[in-house]
Amino acid sequence: MTTDILRNALETICGLANGYLENLDRRGDSWISLTSLVDHAGALNPAARDKIVMCVYNITRESSISTWQTTMSAKPPSAPGDSFAVVGPPLYLDVHVMFMANFMEKNYSDGLAALSRLIGYFQQTPWFNRDNAPALDPDIDKLTLEFENLTPVDVNYVMGMLGTRYFPSAFYKMRMLSYNAPAMLGRAYAVSAPDLRPAS
Repeated sequence: MTTDILRNALETICGLANGYLENLDRRGDSWISLTSLVDHAGALNPAARDKIVMCVYNITRESSISTWQTTMSAKPPSAPGDSFAVVGPPLYLDVHVMFMANFMEKNYSDGLAALSRLIGYFQQTPWFNRDNAPALDPDIDKLTLEFENLTPVDVNYVMGMLGTRYFPSAFYKMRMLSYNAPAMLGRAYAVSAPDLRPAS
């Protein structure tokens, strides 16, 4: 598998959503930007002004799927001495993404309109695979976007963590990225059944 599936997934969804908004209202510039709101010094990112800012605010482990997997082999051992390749269990991750309408002053209502259209797009396109998102990495089978309900306290915490003040935002959980590297950790040898036939 490739190691940049997180970047690929986010950039693909950003590109598709931006294309949808652009088809509805062409303005000569991208509506959505996958970027940070501020730098490490707390200065505002000028490239994020008057855009829907798409950023990751948390990454969590998907717990609904068992990751118990101790061995993997293309085919079972067929002869004495053959072995299984021991690999690490797969890791399934959910990526929590914020879309913030970072539009100010007289453009504030434009941001609300863009955010509303974006929510409508994800409502009618709740999942992505290589049929409707050909740019997805081949290792990504399917991604779903689920709207998340955050309380005002939760939203305040996220905004503080990101170093910004509140602007209208929508929060989604992108499920799920599978990390399943084939690197071999060791070998496990098959146990042969004892010969229980009586001696002749």
